[in-house]
Amino acid sequence: MKKSLLALFAIGAAVTMSLGLVACGPTEEEPEGNTHTVTFMDGDTVLKTEEVEDGATATEYTPTKEGGYEFVDWFATPSKNHEYDFSTPITEDVTIYAGFTLFTDDTREFYVLGSGTSELLFTSDWGAVITDAHKLTKADGKNEYSITMDLKEGDQFQFALDSEWSNKRGYGYLDTLTMADGTVAFSGEGSVYDDSAKGSNIVCEYSGNYTLTLYTYPNDDYYNTSGTGYTEDRKEIYNIGTYDKITWVRNGDVINDTVTITDFYIKGAGITNWADMYNSDTQMINNGGTYTMSVYLKEGEQFMFTSRVTQIEDGETSYSTGSVYIRAENLDEASSAYVGGETGNMTALASGTYTFTYNGETLSVAFDAAAVPAAYDYYIDGTFDGNNYGDFITSPDEFKMTETAEGSGVYTISQVTLTEGAELLIRSYLEGETADWNHTHIDYQYANMAANPAFSAASDTNNNILVLTEGVYDITFDSYSKMITITAYTESADTLDIYIKGSGVNGWNHNWSEDYLMALAEDEENYEITITFTANDDFGFELHPQGETTGYGTYIGASAMGTSGDANAIFTPASGTNFVCSVAGTYRIVYNIAAGTMDFYTVA
Repeated sequence: MKKSLLALFAIGAAVTMSLGLVACGPTEEEPEGNTHTVTFMDGDTVLKTEEVEDGATATEYTPTKEGGYEFVDWFATPSKNHEYDFSTPITEDVTIYAGFTLFTDDTREFYVLGSGTSELLFTSDWGAVITDAHKLTKADGKNEYSITMDLKEGDQFQFALDSEWSNKRGYGYLDTLTMADGTVAFSGEGSVYDDSAKGSNIVCEYSGNYTLTLYTYPNDDYYNTSGTGYTEDRKEIYNIGTYDKITWVRNGDVINDTVTITDFYIKGAGITNWADMYNSDTQMINNGGTYTMSVYLKEGEQFMFTSRVTQIEDGETSYSTGSVYIRAENLDEASSAYVGGETGNMTALASGTYTFTYNGETLSVAFDAAAVPAAYDYYIDGTFDGNNYGDFITSPDEFKMTETAEGSGVYTISQVTLTEGAELLIRSYLEGETADWNHTHIDYQYANMAANPAFSAASDTNNNILVLTEGVYDITFDSYSKMITITAYTESADTLDIYIKGSGVNGWNHNWSEDYLMALAEDEENYEITITFTANDDFGFELHPQGETTGYGTYIGASAMGTSGDANAIFTPASGTNFVCSVAGTYRIVYNIAAGTMDFYTVA
């Protein structure tokens, strides 16, 4: 038929047109019999196949498996990380993978851990506080855990077993992110230790009261041994549930809407040793929702701004670490002239005074290279060792702190006897100015102190440093970071625990393993460690009082580079405050106690 029509067309177009002929065979746009094969698999076993027309969808069904196996779901990949969407039009051959499991009763207890302005996450403070209110309720005879709670926009959280974030279940476990009308309810951001999608925090994008349900299949858990910072003693943090998922329902608007205030504070490698410091030297000023701050930063300083939430309920005020951060991605275009970075931490491109303005979305920067801090003298004052407040005026030399090295900006006073119940603070006067009540002075108190359980604030209304544990101490003040560090004095050189931490070492995680601990050399003048690096690994060190395995220590970065090591040039960064390895290899690192310097030596 087709050939005869073509012949007629060749004889005369007028004839074919008068006949009104229409092609009846398949065309390139609509090929005849265009189907695709959908293969349903269980491991290497084909369960069945289905022929599906182009653009149609596969037919979902529930398979069975002998041996007491329970069918979980269909997945798009053999790894079973992503459920298969049966609403997807089929345009090519597709393989779909069945997930089966043997039921085991899950005996774990899960809690919600996070931070934000909703009441439950505010009290959690990233898992620092865990109560029955944070506990998910397990259904009888099922591995289903549920919790109903208020969530406010910007809140971040995960489910985990404990404050160490063991067996955490985060963003990658959510079965959906949007409501039926397309409103985005949740997203993912950052992570706690594990850097996989399943390790990312769940971020609330739409405030409301939600019920969330976690489904677990403990028989199919595994450990993400390739996760950044994985070690055997921390393996439970990297526990992954192959089939686990989180479903959710929004019940309505927030029920308990307490008053919350969010403030922002700077933190960085040198400016706070990456510790959260809440004081007037680190705080942005809030003026009607616009936050501003002027601060002197050294060239190469890496930093960001972190939030802190104040909650007021029934006249009571409490505080919690926030979930909002101001980072490089918030910078406006003009600020790139002064501050480096595209995402994550920012870097000061030159030494000088930076003025930051944040409007809730965008961070703008002004810079003044000529505005540098004035030089000051520093004195300790208080009721310690039989003294009274003001005694430093009559005996200034006895109480004056000494700069550790010219130009270091770090001041210290050693072997100070502090009795239990005594108070102290540090007073500063312009360099060379007489230390008395007639001259303006700036005081540094407990809010400027690096955390130490032997000390506290004197009271809720008195911020002087109160001594809780009697002893002989060394007191150090860093005039750049405005931080006070008090450590126990001993005659032995072996007073520190120094840990290395970095991107290629342990994922910047606190890790108290001896694998990352520097050892005291026989001369008791140096600490040493030998480490193998890959190219571009960046890292630093934290100094802790011996035996301390909590919190942040004093950070040591590239500014402490020594002059003796034959490989120092390999680890000197072009910019930034961290050491950076430019040539992969094994190196011995030596920290000189007296000089406070790091030197790098090639290991043959």
